[in-house]
Parts: sequence; C-alpha cells; structure tokens
Amino acid sequence: MALDPSDAITVMIGVAGVTGGFFGGKRMAASQEQSMAVNTVELLQVAVAELERQGHAKDEEVADLRGRVAVLEDLVTQRAAVEAVHIEVKEVRGVVDRIASKVGA
Repeated sequence: MALDPSDAITVMIGVAGVTGGFFGGKRMAASQEQSMAVNTVELLQVAVAELERQGHAKDEEVADLRGRVAVLEDLVTQRAAVEAVHIEVKEVRGVVDRIASKVGA
C-alpha cells in the first residue's frame, strides 16, 4: 500500500492539526488555571480584609461595652453608698425624735 504525495500531505496536515490542538489546549488550560488561581487569591484577599474590618469593629464594640460596664459598676457602688447614708439618716432621725419626746418638744 503506497501513499501518493497528496495522501501523505493530507495525513501530515491532520497530524500537525491534532498536535497543535493538543499543545494549544494545554497552553490554554494552563492559562485558565493561572487565571483561576489569581481570581481565588483576589477573593481570599477581599475576604481577609472584610474579616479584619469586622474584627476591628468588634474590638471597638467590646471596648465601648467595657466602658459602659465600668460606668454601671460605679453607679451600683454609688447607689449602695447612698442607701447606707439613707439608713444612717433614718437612725439619726430616730434618735433625734426620741430625744425630742424626752425633752418635750
């Protein structure tokens, strides 16, 4: 079975087309993989930036809440002191009333 020159050229063109398609596909796939990797890195950078922003916001909120707790603790302490003074005033008033009743005022 002998190939004439036109058949040989047709087979060579077919082999060249398949080979070119294979290597072109590999190159395109590598380019797409690189593009996907870049996109993934960019998405991760955006996610990290958002998480850092949320972390800072929570830190600020925690600091604000700690300040409020400190104020409330001071108010509770002051109220306890006021209640203690109120009890002492009642006791003094009782003593003054008893002295007034003995003196006859």
